[in-house]
Amino acid sequence: MAYFDRVVSATKPPLVAALLLTIGGAAFAQDHDAAQVDAGRQLFEENAGGTGCAACHGDAAEGNPDAGAPFIQGSSRARLNAALAGAVPAMEYFDLNRRETDAIYEFLQYMGHVQDEPLDEDTAAGKVIFEETAGGVGCQSCHGADGSGDSAPDIRGQDARAILEQLRRNENMSFITLSSGEVDQVAAYLDYLHKLDSH
Repeated sequence: MAYFDRVVSATKPPLVAALLLTIGGAAFAQDHDAAQVDAGRQLFEENAGGTGCAACHGDAAEGNPDAGAPFIQGSSRARLNAALAGAVPAMEYFDLNRRETDAIYEFLQYMGHVQDEPLDEDTAAGKVIFEETAGGVGCQSCHGADGSGDSAPDIRGQDARAILEQLRRNENMSFITLSSGEVDQVAAYLDYLHKLDSH
């Protein structure tokens, strides 16, 4: 499944997703080559500069203020070329050819498009709990911004039952208190993260 299809399916109810994939997805495909977007994603997440752009800018190019790395979804070709040409000193060791640069550009344009798709109400609420409010710090403080694990395990795709089990048994999570509704919302967001990452 193309990367656009996966993200739309993850962020929309089935009927809406089907309509978007039929109408919006087709229009999007006219402007973006799926293979090139996937190649750009691979470079962005893992290979560029030996670490991937995501090491600083985040997997979704959402930026990381702590690392001094800006939001770059939808960045222009001129901005990308300037950064690679030395405008950003931290990227001086990147050695990308034209084809690789074009692929990353396509991926950034793609992310600028799909990230505009709104989350449903429960998933959006779960995102806030995950990123900010759970235990006063958010789940991301240990599990990473995308749930893939940092000082704690990868929890993408975990359902409400698994989350409740951890809240009851894991001493490291004893300071977190969530209602059953909030647990369901976090589970919805973790499911979204899992689908977003599925290839």
